[in-house]
Amino acid sequence: MRVWVTIIAGLIAAGCGIYGPGLPNWPDDTVAPLFAVSSFENRSGYDGQWRLGDGMADVLVSELVRVPHLEVVERQHFDSVIGELKQQQSSWFRPERKLTVGRLKNAQYLIRGVITDFSQESGGSFWFALNWIAFIGRGYTARVTLTLTLVDIESGRIIGSVNCAGRAHAGYAYAETEYKGVRFGGDAYFRTPLGTATREAIREGVARVLREVPVDQRHLMVAEVTGKRLILNGGTETGVRVGATFEVMEPARPVTDPETGDVLGFLPGRRIGTVRIVKAERRMALADVVHGEGFARGQWLQMSESVSR
Repeated sequence: MRVWVTIIAGLIAAGCGIYGPGLPNWPDDTVAPLFAVSSFENRSGYDGQWRLGDGMADVLVSELVRVPHLEVVERQHFDSVIGELKQQQSSWFRPERKLTVGRLKNAQYLIRGVITDFSQESGGSFWFALNWIAFIGRGYTARVTLTLTLVDIESGRIIGSVNCAGRAHAGYAYAETEYKGVRFGGDAYFRTPLGTATREAIREGVARVLREVPVDQRHLMVAEVTGKRLILNGGTETGVRVGATFEVMEPARPVTDPETGDVLGFLPGRRIGTVRIVKAERRMALADVVHGEGFARGQWLQMSESVSR
């Protein structure tokens, strides 16, 4: 028999704002970092109807994609993406709108999570069955506690590890909540005590872990060379204006420690020549060569000293 949900007292979620301490204030010219999220490890002791590891990772992904200045790439269901790409290369599919192989983006950072607490405590009697939870007593508190670890994929180095927690409290004497048929991470789930605590913990975790991410500013670079005209990878949205003059340089070369391989610093690249902006669109610009030769894709630009003074 269906157990009807009766919430006599409202749920009060602990915390301060949607993202707890708040998201980092990245500048507009930040290079969007690329994240991948792995399935969470469940150390909470919960063994009920939900697959917490995959479900919690999906909730984290849904929160990350809402944050400006970052991108998230698929890794949990990566086989499905690869399978679709392979199918499109078959002669069974029409050539129109066929996707190009070799364009998948590379993640820079991996976020892996551990669920350390996923529970509800009651001040009175307590019953937890496989499909639903009932509480009779002086109220109850749902608690979700997570640990998020940020890994630099290229080096394997752990950049940071943060703890985050969410709680939801209902203080009335009787509350009965039906979980049977509730999908983890769906709208109905987030109206439950555990759902409220989950969202609070995830949002606090997003705010904390993103403050550990190194910020890289976008470099104005040569995207294409056509004769004496260069196409640049930045436009008006990055402050490029018609008439501005830039020095074109070879990319800076990293200097590494011969013992550890760590990057110690960068040597500036060789100066190639000077160009002047003749057209600026939102995301790209065109520049004519003032002097110099040997221009190529990937070279860096810096504001000419005579202009920047």
